[in-house]
Amino acid sequence: MVTRKYISCYFAILTTVRLQLVNTLILVMNVAIQTQTALAQQTQSSTAEPVEVYVWGQQPTSAATEQTRWQKDLELRPSNTPSDVMRLTPGLIIGQHHGGGKADQILFRGFDSDHGTDFAVFIDGIPVNMVSHAHGQGYADLHWLIPETIERVEIYKGPYFVNLGDFATSGAMNIITKTRGKDSTLTLSGGSYNTQRYVGIFAPPEGTILSPYIAGEVYMNDGPFKNPNDYIRYNILTKFGLLATANSNLSFLGTFFKTGWNASGEIPARAVRGGEIGRFGSFDPSEGGKSERQNLSLIYNYADSNQAFNAQTWISWYKLQLWSNFSLFLNDPVNGDGIEQNDKRFLIGNNINYRRNYNLIGLPMETFVGFQSRFDHIRVGLFSQTDRRRMTKLGNISPTLSNNDIQQTNLALFAQQEIKPTDWLRTQLGVRMDSFIFDVKQKGDPTTIVNPIAGDGTATIVNPKLNFIFTPFKDNNVAKATDLFLNFGGGFHSNDARVFVQDQDKQIPRFWGGELGAKSRFFDALDVTLSYWRSYLASELVFVGDEGTFEPGGASRRRGIESEFRYDILPWLAYDLDLSYTWARFINGDHVALAPRFLAFTGITARHDSGIQARLQMRHIGRRYGNEDGSFLTPTSTIFDLFLKYVWKRYEFFVQFQNLANKKWRSAEHVFESRLQSEPLGVGTLDAHFTPGDPFTVKAGVTVHLW
Repeated sequence: MVTRKYISCYFAILTTVRLQLVNTLILVMNVAIQTQTALAQQTQSSTAEPVEVYVWGQQPTSAATEQTRWQKDLELRPSNTPSDVMRLTPGLIIGQHHGGGKADQILFRGFDSDHGTDFAVFIDGIPVNMVSHAHGQGYADLHWLIPETIERVEIYKGPYFVNLGDFATSGAMNIITKTRGKDSTLTLSGGSYNTQRYVGIFAPPEGTILSPYIAGEVYMNDGPFKNPNDYIRYNILTKFGLLATANSNLSFLGTFFKTGWNASGEIPARAVRGGEIGRFGSFDPSEGGKSERQNLSLIYNYADSNQAFNAQTWISWYKLQLWSNFSLFLNDPVNGDGIEQNDKRFLIGNNINYRRNYNLIGLPMETFVGFQSRFDHIRVGLFSQTDRRRMTKLGNISPTLSNNDIQQTNLALFAQQEIKPTDWLRTQLGVRMDSFIFDVKQKGDPTTIVNPIAGDGTATIVNPKLNFIFTPFKDNNVAKATDLFLNFGGGFHSNDARVFVQDQDKQIPRFWGGELGAKSRFFDALDVTLSYWRSYLASELVFVGDEGTFEPGGASRRRGIESEFRYDILPWLAYDLDLSYTWARFINGDHVALAPRFLAFTGITARHDSGIQARLQMRHIGRRYGNEDGSFLTPTSTIFDLFLKYVWKRYEFFVQFQNLANKKWRSAEHVFESRLQSEPLGVGTLDAHFTPGDPFTVKAGVTVHLW
């Protein structure tokens, strides 16, 4: 009966999903056909009139820290993984702690966002963050991105934007890939620790039928560890233009990603100090994982002089199998505390929005409305294992710690009204409503599962947004484009469905944020952005070492200051500097563990007409509190990198040096209890556990422009 009920439910969900997809496709195609027909009729009726072509450009910013960064800002930055694109966000630091294949750890605005709990990430409108994920809420794996395909990166800080919902508390990023390239290219590179990377991009001349843009990547790396990472990654991206008129287009996106790796885990600092293990050693060399994701997306855009309409339907298939061992031999002194986290899901969603500019009683207005949906069908499990084989551990009734089927739906409506009552003031008043439906079913016999979980529930959260943009000064010889910003808004990060259905209150944790900022350009050479912000979060997520996941904790407050400087020293030479300092505490006075405090990122970039290009950069992470009582402090790290490139005819030769000073540093760190085999039975030791950052590494390669 249970199986029959599950199958019936499953097919009902698939039917609903298909109908949702078909309805959206019909809507998009109808709008496209009507638009094309109207244009054709207009052309026939007046062939002598000029044709207007509309370009989808950048909207005016709503906050001082909102910005768009372009491909050229990324191409000269030394990079290890696709996630390095996130460093384009001023004040954001990332770290890797599992062999290079797992989603990176994100540190931003007083949050150790783990793998994305409080920072939303999108690629071409497709959400990267995973809800109710096996390894942590909001898990955002960016490894299916090929950096060379990036056109621009839209960066948002704070909860002030109506089109951003779940996980967009500290901020968000939308990565837009190219619809076409200047030419086709082939890139070959390699370097330290058996690093190899091959990238090919096929971009035929403009006017080719369907305007194809296709890219592929193969990447391999062993890392500096005694137990080689044996990391390999495959990526394919395809884009096609299905329809293009003077003011509309319909495009298709498809991606394929697959990876596998070994990992050395996070090792106890006490074991390194005592000489029991080296910095690049491992107590459990069976750690590692494999993952894959495929995406399909259909996007329709329409714009004219007064309005813009966008509709998107996306579909994803995702799989992760992760083997970890955090507490080593604390719970099972013989077989170890290894765990296996499984996540397999199908997800589908829509993004529809409409923007219109008009005048009302003589005042310029803009109305922005939209609808978003997301449905996840998830099979997620946690199992005990040794050497990647499931095994019943000491004190457990089976190797299955939890095993669930989850259906989670998020529906959102948003609206924003912008009014410009004077030449020096723009106001934006917005509201966003998100509704959630959770359904968690126990998979298997509950009597054979250590932690059986089942239940359902619903929740709705409404968040206001309010932005004031002042332009009090006219441009002069000293300062231009001077704007002052005052922002306030509510946001949220949802909790795992398995946590939600067990919570008596069944509420979505709310986040409040406010910001005061200013930006200006001085002497046509120096761009300056300053901001002060404060925030409140109703429920913090706290790390659980035994499971390698987070659980809800108490409320917390944060405040911080940020500054960004961009100085054009010469037409071919530029300097940038980002500084931030954050204070973060729980309401009861405890420290927020691992919340970043002082962060600095700076660099000097050269792009000379002779073909020589270079960038020298420095990133610094100050000391952080490792746990709530402040008894552990993480060490500081200051890393220098150098990137050199020479462009000659059809060839680009490049070499990058990372960690120039060969600094010993920690890429990621957590504080929890563990036990070494040499320590007393049943007694855990609270200690810092870390993954070492890469030592001095060299990578070199060449890019050939084929045609």
